[in-house]
Amino acid sequence: MLKTGLKKEMMFFTRSFRMWGILLAAVLFAVVSPLLMKVSFMMLDAIGDMDFSMEDTVPDSGDNGEAVNNMADFSMEITGDVDFGSLSDAEFASLGVISSLGDLTGTLMLVAMLVTMYSAGGELKKRSMIIPQNAGLTPQLYLLPKFLVYPLAMAVFGFCGIWISYGTCCLMFPNNDITIGAVAVTALVAGVFDAFMTAAYFTLGLCTAKAGLSVVIMYGGNTILTVLFSALGADKFHPFTLTTQAQEALLGEEVDKVNLWGSIGITLLIILLCYFVTLFVISAKRIDNRGKEEMEL
Repeated sequence: MLKTGLKKEMMFFTRSFRMWGILLAAVLFAVVSPLLMKVSFMMLDAIGDMDFSMEDTVPDSGDNGEAVNNMADFSMEITGDVDFGSLSDAEFASLGVISSLGDLTGTLMLVAMLVTMYSAGGELKKRSMIIPQNAGLTPQLYLLPKFLVYPLAMAVFGFCGIWISYGTCCLMFPNNDITIGAVAVTALVAGVFDAFMTAAYFTLGLCTAKAGLSVVIMYGGNTILTVLFSALGADKFHPFTLTTQAQEALLGEEVDKVNLWGSIGITLLIILLCYFVTLFVISAKRIDNRGKEEMEL
C-alpha cells in the first residue's frame, strides 16, 4: 500500500507540468538573479564613468558648468558615495547568490504551494478518498508518501538551485572568491528550509482541509516571522535563522557552526513533528466524504 501511495503522489506531482513547472521556476530564479546583478553592476559602473567624464571634459563655468554640476549631483544622489573603481567581482557574485537564495526560499515556495494545493488538503473535500479508504488505506499510508515526496523534492530543487546560481555567478563574475564551502552551506540551508516550509504547509493544509488559506498563512508567516525574530534578536536555533547564516557564509564572515548545525537539526526535528501532528489530527477526526446531494426532480 505504501508503494501504491508513493506512486500516486509521484503521478500527481509529475503530471500536468506540476513538478516540471517548479523545476523550471527554480532554474529561472537561480539564473536570473546573478544576471540582474551583473546588469546592475554594469549600469552603475556606466553612471560612474559618465559622471567622471563630464567633470573632466567640461569646464565649470557659465550655464554649461552649472548644468554639468547639477547632473553630477543627481548622479551622486543615485549612486551615493560608492567608489566604482573599488567594486570587486566577489562582492557582486556574493550578492547574486544571496538574491537567488531569497528567491529559492521565498518565491519558489509560493509557486510550489500553489501548484500542490490539491494534494495539500484539496482532495479531502472531494470524493477521491472513498475508494482508497474502503480498500484499507490508513492515515499513516495516506500521509507518509506526501511527507516523503514533496519535502524531499523541494529540498533537491533548493539545493541544486544554489549550485546553478553559483555556476552562473562564476560565468558573470570570473574573479569571484566565493568558497565552495560557503556555497555548500548555502545549498544545504536552501534545501532544509524548503523542506521545512513544505512540511509545515502540508501540515496546515491537511489539518484544516483549506489549502488556499494555508498558502496565504505560510507565505505571509514566513515574511513576518523572519522580520520578527530579527527585530527581537532571536537568531539562535530555529529555522528562520538559517538564511542569515548562509548569507554570512557567502559574504566571507565567520559562521557560528553551533548555531548553524543546531538550527538544521531543530528544523529536521520540526519536519518530523509536522508529520506526527498531521497524523494525529487526521486520525482523530473523520473525513466527511459524503458531500451534499440533492434529489433531482
